[in-house]
Amino acid sequence: MLKVNETVTGYDLGELLHGEAGLFEAIAPGGDKFQCVARSGHSITNLRPINESRKQSNQTWRVRKIGELRSEQETA
Repeated sequence: MLKVNETVTGYDLGELLHGEAGLFEAIAPGGDKFQCVARSGHSITNLRPINESRKQSNQTWRVRKIGELRSEQETA
């Protein structure tokens, strides 16, 4: 389970967020930024682009946990 402000990298966004719950900032290999919501048992429940993009040559996703879900959000 990731802590707030902890960052991980990997090749598959779904795999990186598997078993996680919270709000995440994800940067795609091409540099596009996304805000993701993950719930335990559901992996990614919402993926929204953030209108910031930086072109990168990196081949991995970079994911940083930016917040926890409130208890009522975890079951919705």
